[in-house]
Amino acid sequence: MKMKILALLLGIALISAAGVAQARNDSTFRASAETVAEVQNNGALPPATARTDVAAKFSAWKHTFKTMFNPHTMTESCLARAVYFEARSESILGQLAVATVILNRVKASNNSSSVCGVVYKGANRLNACQFSFACDGKPDVPDDLVAWNTALNITTLALTNDEDVPDQQIQIVANATYYHADYADPSWSKSLHRLTKIGRHIFYSQG
Repeated sequence: MKMKILALLLGIALISAAGVAQARNDSTFRASAETVAEVQNNGALPPATARTDVAAKFSAWKHTFKTMFNPHTMTESCLARAVYFEARSESILGQLAVATVILNRVKASNNSSSVCGVVYKGANRLNACQFSFACDGKPDVPDDLVAWNTALNITTLALTNDEDVPDQQIQIVANATYYHADYADPSWSKSLHRLTKIGRHIFYSQG
């Protein structure tokens, strides 16, 4: 897990220049460059989605950099990445349910005592960890700025343990410690108590 996080931090140097360029507020330059590209139709500028990708990666790396000296923001970063990579296509409720499972695992006596420990448990073994994104060999760098910001907001909501979440269905997964996609049928699910299905995920509790 430490090596995984270290690899994330080392990647900051590789994209910092692109991130700074993206963050510059030089609207006149951008407008003129876009105009030239449109007139000449030469594809000089990357498409809007590519520019958004750079912004998302810069935002994610900036958030990661902050975690180097603050345990709380490290917790936020690990949980947000898990929500993003595991459930960004799900509803707000579905993403919050995934975050709830992770926090419940932290509380469980047979799991790691930190959010990052739970999220990256087994990450040193390729395709053998609890959350597939953590050990698939790909960099854990978000490329969708909107989805990343949503994951950060979900993380904040989950960590505040807000009991006024405007959907009673989240209470159904309050004790959930496992979930899987509805297209999978893992053997371990047979020994657990099925709670509910939210989006494409089925949630379970022990006992």
